[in-house]
Amino acid sequence: MNKNKLLFSALLFPALVWAQNTSQITGKVMSSQNKPVSAAKVILNNGESETYTDQDGIYRFNNIPAGNYVLQVDDPEVPKTYSFILKENDTITHNFTQSSDVYQIMEVNVIANRKTIPSSTLRLGENLLVTPQNIQVIDQRLLNDQQILTTAEGLSRNVSGVRTITHQEEGSVGIAVRGFQASNLRNGMDVSGSFGPLREDMSFVDRVEFVKGPAGFMMGNTQPGGFYNIVTKKPVGRERGNVQLTLGSFNLYRAAADVERKLSKDGKFWGRLNVMGTKKGSFQQYVEHEQYVINPSFKYIASENTNVTLEYILSQNNFQGGFAKYAYGIDGFKDVKRSFTFSDPIMDPTRSWEHNVYGTINHNFNDNWMITGQFGYVRSEMQGESLYAKYNTIALADDSVNKKTKGDVSRGISINDALNTSTIGQVFTRGKFSTGNINHTILAGIDMGKKFYVADWTAMPQTVGPLFNIYNPVYGNLRKADIPEYDRSRSLRERGANYLTNYSYTSFHIQDEVRFLEDKLRVAGGFRYTSTSKTSAADKGAEVKNTAVTPRFSITGLLSPTFTVYGLYDETFQEQTGRLLNGSTADPSYGKNKEIGVKKTWFNGQLMTNLTFYHLTKTNMLTAAGVDNPGLFEQTGEATSKGIEFDLNGNISKNWSILLNYAYTDAKVSKDNNPKNVGGMLYGTAKHITNGWVKYTIAEGDLEGLGFSFGYEYQAKRAAWPVVTGYPYLPDDYFTLDVGVSYKRDSYQISFLVNNLTDRYNYVGFYPGAWGYSHYGWRATNPINFRMNISYNF
Repeated sequence: MNKNKLLFSALLFPALVWAQNTSQITGKVMSSQNKPVSAAKVILNNGESETYTDQDGIYRFNNIPAGNYVLQVDDPEVPKTYSFILKENDTITHNFTQSSDVYQIMEVNVIANRKTIPSSTLRLGENLLVTPQNIQVIDQRLLNDQQILTTAEGLSRNVSGVRTITHQEEGSVGIAVRGFQASNLRNGMDVSGSFGPLREDMSFVDRVEFVKGPAGFMMGNTQPGGFYNIVTKKPVGRERGNVQLTLGSFNLYRAAADVERKLSKDGKFWGRLNVMGTKKGSFQQYVEHEQYVINPSFKYIASENTNVTLEYILSQNNFQGGFAKYAYGIDGFKDVKRSFTFSDPIMDPTRSWEHNVYGTINHNFNDNWMITGQFGYVRSEMQGESLYAKYNTIALADDSVNKKTKGDVSRGISINDALNTSTIGQVFTRGKFSTGNINHTILAGIDMGKKFYVADWTAMPQTVGPLFNIYNPVYGNLRKADIPEYDRSRSLRERGANYLTNYSYTSFHIQDEVRFLEDKLRVAGGFRYTSTSKTSAADKGAEVKNTAVTPRFSITGLLSPTFTVYGLYDETFQEQTGRLLNGSTADPSYGKNKEIGVKKTWFNGQLMTNLTFYHLTKTNMLTAAGVDNPGLFEQTGEATSKGIEFDLNGNISKNWSILLNYAYTDAKVSKDNNPKNVGGMLYGTAKHITNGWVKYTIAEGDLEGLGFSFGYEYQAKRAAWPVVTGYPYLPDDYFTLDVGVSYKRDSYQISFLVNNLTDRYNYVGFYPGAWGYSHYGWRATNPINFRMNISYNF
């Protein structure tokens, strides 16, 4: 019986019984002259709870559940943290004192602002202020304020020079950094594939980290523009829970729960469970989806220096729409209303699902050296079909001879079956030692991965139903008899043999950062060796092997405890899997990045600014061969991206938080076999991008906890997809205005947000001539819409 109870607890983490207690955490924050520091932010468990000191420097956390805690002060002159175990009905008192040795802080590398501390999965072990690279952190609080539910919903607005490409966003997400497709990492492991991984739901995401540039010392097998790292939720050693309900436009219904519990009396074994269910429609007709997520994770603290984490994520999404969401026009963009679709209510949904397994072992040998080993397995699958407009069957004018009216088009059906797996393993170590007056920091490791992809994107030859007119669409007149039956009796490997690819890589990397002048000057050098092997239907299935050595050099100067400048040279090598239109396999790409930057923290470390200038190149560019050639690519010669990026993120007081960014991006084809393509913008580019998000919260008085938010997105001179000679930009800029109000008191929070307040008709698309099309094509984005979220912590 006891065994059954233990198993039940481990699987379900029951949260029905919650013991009330009067535990308290209190203390003072004092200056180096032993004077009280008022209005200092004190943070519990990396942002789970926050408070401010009063005029006497005193802080308090009341009614805190028993558990493991880390206490920090958001002040660069308070370098140390305090870790402790809080028991029920206990009181912990701990005082903090500012340090007079400000440069010692840079050695300790502890500042409480989560937006300046990367996760351990990035391997840095360093504050971002002294990291010679443009890295931006999007934490859970910002994601909640903006009510972002998936990585396809405006996540990129929080980072300079990043765009979300609207395509099959219910399945996978396309994010471009500095004009190039961004690699997708989860917990520091590259899970990018030809299809998938599926776009992440925020129910299992703790934070998102954007790394600009090749970052060869972390993940050399990534795109030169950069990558985004999804850090998943795991046990943190505190018994707590949260439930949320979200309602919104287009019949959005969403419920989520996050519960963490101690699973052993000695406090060494912890479990956490995240679950989510969503059902929502769209502003487009006959486009909807429903999804659920189940995410249990476990952590075992073997000793003070060793811990083990294991995690599983199941995500399933059924959606309708697919390629039918593209709108066509003859006279220009926005030629039809935003709700237009080629879909029909009789179409069955496409089903996509994904299994994730992750494991991590961390061990600290001593205060100077550590080692981490981790593995990951991701299996992404999709099965379904979608209606689409058959290639160039649209009537551009009235045609009495063929009895066609302007806008008549024949619809076809495309099979959407795909499988993508990623198996990844990593071991890396980080440590420091001294030779005389020179300090060394070493980062070294091995990365291995194996990826498999197969898909069936067959377009059925039959025309589905009668002619369909884009200006006078008639829905609901299709019958099942009009839809051709597809034979799935053959395995996907057999049906998708032309797309099948096996790819593996092994890489070794090492970097030594040498520190001079009391660590105020830092010079780093390193390299990565990568070996790859792939087989595919291209090149008649022959095995293709490649190797490369990619170096990295950087220099960082600490002009003051809050002000740094850096220079960086970095290279990347990336094997590319994909079949070209001519049937051959894609060649690997090589990237080079030159970058200089300035970083500064303000308001006692609560606000951070970055100004970056960069120039990078990428060879053997791959671009999708068009919506009528899914899974196929075209390979151009070389692309160059150069630009300026500015990021501001943090708090300017206990009332105001602010995010502001701007990027000028000049990303274009610099060499190509076809001279007409030279100078064309890259598909993920907008010359000018700026975004902002400001929140004001009343911190005291009768209205304490009431907050107001304001945000915007603006993109000018946007590249079409793909670029057509003579039409470098889309004719309309992209702009949204968002406003919100929230109220938080005790354990409750309610938030209301309106997106695209001006109801602007935004879109992305292509001109006639792209892929040989005779018409315009585009994807509209959301009109004005709202979301309301109610959250309760227990």
